[in-house]
Amino acid sequence: MKAALFHQCGDASHIKIEEVPEPQISAGQALIRVHASAFNHLELWSLHGPVDESVHFPMWTGSDIAGVIAQLAPNVTGWSVGDAVAVNPSLSCGTCERCLAGEVSQCDDYDILGSGGNGGNAEFVAAHADKLIRLPNGFSFVKAAAAPLAYQTAWRAITKRAKLQKGEDVLILGASGGVAAAGIQISKYLGARVFAVTSSDEKMDKAKAAGADFVLNRSTSNPFDEVRRLTSGRGVDLVIENVGAATWSDSQKILRKGGRLVTYGRTTGREAITNLSLLFWNEQTLIGSTMGSLTDFREIMELVFNGTIDPLIDSVYPLDQAAKAYARYERGEQFGKIVLQVHP
Repeated sequence: MKAALFHQCGDASHIKIEEVPEPQISAGQALIRVHASAFNHLELWSLHGPVDESVHFPMWTGSDIAGVIAQLAPNVTGWSVGDAVAVNPSLSCGTCERCLAGEVSQCDDYDILGSGGNGGNAEFVAAHADKLIRLPNGFSFVKAAAAPLAYQTAWRAITKRAKLQKGEDVLILGASGGVAAAGIQISKYLGARVFAVTSSDEKMDKAKAAGADFVLNRSTSNPFDEVRRLTSGRGVDLVIENVGAATWSDSQKILRKGGRLVTYGRTTGREAITNLSLLFWNEQTLIGSTMGSLTDFREIMELVFNGTIDPLIDSVYPLDQAAKAYARYERGEQFGKIVLQVHP
């Protein structure tokens, strides 16, 4: 089969389309003929390196996958060859207390499909059958691939971890990214007032179209000052963070008393300074969130399938143009999801 792989860490120029062995499925798994695979920041983390010692080259990533079942392990029931599915990219032991409760992202052995290689940026991928969800008849593979990782991450962070309420003010940073853009849509669905921060006039227009009430351009002004002005100095109830070190201090300062900050990423660094005085004096809550539970995945995918939430697609590339897709992501030009269409 063909895969968009790299033999060493580097930039988008290292992405090559080459023939690799088709994956072999084991007990409980399905072989998926990939129709679409969507990008996440994981693509860049893996490509740019360094990678974990367990990773072997050549490797190819891809966590957001939609396609058709091509083969099933003998012990798999409830599925048939030819079924159209999307894949929940959560990997877990399946036997611990947290897994049995459905809280797979809290498993000690939690991982993400494609993070260590052999992901969905290829013609076939092996996936656990219990992590599949059936697509409605005729549903777009591209839209289905755009949702699993980003939208369940945003759904869990906003609804389960931060518990956003109708009428609250929420500030979303890095609003052009897949999870943050999903956060705009989900926050509006829940009835919040949304302040979104992005980096260009074009992206501002897209953030407004996604539902943001106020969109701030960090390239031309200080967005935190603008939020203070727009809220008459009160700040916001919730900040949705993914930037990390570069914005953490300002994110904490923009919270109202009793406000919450939820983070699911750290694109500018994993270590940040927390103001303990603000934390206890203003009774703030700092929250971490990763992907989602099995219930989170089903809930957000049902909203996608019934049209309540329409995944935001930035661009679609054929598999043989994967290097161009990586390069667009590297330049930060996207708003929403970049998708590889593997099988039209």
